[in-house]
Amino acid sequence: MSVSKVLFQQPLFQDRVFLKFQDSQVEIRYCEQGCSITIPPEYQEETVTLFRLLQIGGLSPEELAQACPGIQEDIPELLMEFNHRGFLTETQREIKSHSLSGRQFYRELYRFLESLNLQFPPSLFSQKMADGTITKEQLIGYALESYHITHLCPRLLAPSLANYESTATQKLLRDFFVSELHHDRLIESSLNSVGIKQEQLERMQPLPMTFAVCSSLGVFAYQHPLSFKAALLLFEQDDKTFYELFKQQCQAKELPAEFYNPILQHAGINEEGEHEDMTRLLLAEVPDVSPTEQLVVKKKMAILMESMVKRTQEILDYYGNASNEIPRCFS
Repeated sequence: MSVSKVLFQQPLFQDRVFLKFQDSQVEIRYCEQGCSITIPPEYQEETVTLFRLLQIGGLSPEELAQACPGIQEDIPELLMEFNHRGFLTETQREIKSHSLSGRQFYRELYRFLESLNLQFPPSLFSQKMADGTITKEQLIGYALESYHITHLCPRLLAPSLANYESTATQKLLRDFFVSELHHDRLIESSLNSVGIKQEQLERMQPLPMTFAVCSSLGVFAYQHPLSFKAALLLFEQDDKTFYELFKQQCQAKELPAEFYNPILQHAGINEEGEHEDMTRLLLAEVPDVSPTEQLVVKKKMAILMESMVKRTQEILDYYGNASNEIPRCFS
């Protein structure tokens, strides 16, 4: 089938198309309908890439085929099927066809992430806290995995200070770096209150997706400053409802105040320091973001958001299994 038969010049998944990736399948849902596609192992990586590119939009069917050469013969048929089911729309080319100032791109990025977030199911961790089915071990597991991020954070941020930036941007980055120092001590005190000692923390290993999201931030800081600035929006977002539920469930599971108070204090520090506003402030110093850069950043943020969703599921799975070692230490 020729790609010329596809109706869209730059196909894009509709806002409420939801993707669920499994070992050998991807489930696609939109409104009241959906379908499942079985993916041979050798084509899984390129198929996931194709679907992520369709979430971002802005590429023609020919460009999608170039990005996914191993499945290029199947792309036209997939696009026709997606169109038949109403999954696709046309990318608004007027948004993609010109450069944006950093301020404009921040607004575009914020809308993009809000739309992308709707394609993921509600946080299962929050749901389990709301209905009271969360376990004490899973609450402790959340703190353990948070420790890795706060402990590694200064080292992940440090490469950004070596990039050539404006004076205003350098000051923002330096102040942000200083504000993140020693946050791990709060989480340490939280974990100490439930019997986890310093020597255990020194031998503790993060779950794979915790390591993945940390690595992403470090790589962005070193290799792609624009993506680093954008990623802070995901890392520093505050969810007051989450922490209210966290406190309630810690109390319900008879975890001491010395456990949950430092975690709440850490969240409060981020809020008082307006860390969730850091992306806006940094992007305001960027004079121009080309269409290619916009697409690259959106692609990286989509992957990072998916990694964060998977990280939450890993925390529930690992710390919800009574046979797993807590904390996760290896000799």
